[in-house]
Amino acid sequence: MEQERTWVTVLLFCLSIKMTRADSVTQPSNSIVVKQRESSIIQCKYETAVTAPGVFWYIQDPNQAPQLILSVYSEKEDIPPRFQHRFSASHEKTEKTFHLNITAAVLSDSATYFCALSPTL
Repeated sequence: MEQERTWVTVLLFCLSIKMTRADSVTQPSNSIVVKQRESSIIQCKYETAVTAPGVFWYIQDPNQAPQLILSVYSEKEDIPPRFQHRFSASHEKTEKTFHLNITAAVLSDSATYFCALSPTL
């Protein structure tokens, strides 16, 4: 019996928001293709002069508004149930990265993902 393979496609919107001259967010990849049940890391690098910036991950399903997945401030119970057990992020302050980790990808993970930096004054 031949095993059916399902692919999960993750589209990344390269969000580059200029809040001040030094603030920006970069997602290096335009799209990622992941096999179902495999893990993936979606990269996010930011630049800011703020020492403790707010960094956020959003998902946008087709024909839907973006939804917050998590932020640097999120506790596990703050993460929506859809993402609690398979989504996490690793924040490296010195490297200025906030990579999104997705474990055991499923077809419903196919979406556009945004990394965002909170506005600074």
